[in-house]
Amino acid sequence: MKSALSDFQRTYAHHRITFISDLLSLELAESLRRTSLACAENKKKQSGIIDVLCGLYLQNPDGIAGYFKGDLASVVNQNFPIHRFGREGLLSKAMLEQLANDADSSEYGYAMSFSDDVLRVLWLSAKLANAVGKKASLQDVIAAMALDREWMDELSRSGIAPNCSSADFDDEIGTIVFYATPHTGEGWPREIEFELDKEFRPPYKLEVSTPSGPFAPVRSARVKLNGDEVGDISWPAKPTFSTEVELLLSNKIEFELDGPRFGSIEVAVRGDASRR
Repeated sequence: MKSALSDFQRTYAHHRITFISDLLSLELAESLRRTSLACAENKKKQSGIIDVLCGLYLQNPDGIAGYFKGDLASVVNQNFPIHRFGREGLLSKAMLEQLANDADSSEYGYAMSFSDDVLRVLWLSAKLANAVGKKASLQDVIAAMALDREWMDELSRSGIAPNCSSADFDDEIGTIVFYATPHTGEGWPREIEFELDKEFRPPYKLEVSTPSGPFAPVRSARVKLNGDEVGDISWPAKPTFSTEVELLLSNKIEFELDGPRFGSIEVAVRGDASRR
């Protein structure tokens, strides 16, 4: 759970976004104005993560929709019943009516108020962009959202998910309890012992696939864990399998491989990702 910003921190962050142009590209700054105007016209006091995503879509619907699975147009309609695309989405309804009637313009303002999560995602967007010498863009905001599980969970609750999977070191690497790439060639071990790191907790999952990297697939493989057969694969009908397993403090994994000389498999055992 992220800690709340203090009033001074929040005020400073809003000032940087609103009045200083060193963080955001012109397109992203314009998108945030759309977001704030849509929030004002839909009686929302503050823009959250979903509001910002809707603002990105209002700014560039064709460019943004391709990054996500789900009906973004429907989410926008539900989140902002009152909204406008194009240049009209940057002008208030009252101002548009005055222009249409050729009337004298009167002042109409709206607040730009963002949740702490939005301020954090904008700064992370700027950090990603600054690393390659540019200001934060619409795409940088999408990338920043993808780096935080809480933000992605919020999008998921609205029926939106990334169109592409993202590499996650903690999930993909930090969960590994055991890993090996047995080959069919002579000299490769057919059984390996490993100790269970006490930091890992169940559930444990064993995953097997063929081939490993650039090597040839095996024709078939059987895997035993602590004397019990836990699964098998075959090429090409069944090249992968995964199953939950129980681990001991000391474990032995065994392989029966049938295939060409350089046939290979990958074997991994994973533990609970929330252990850290």
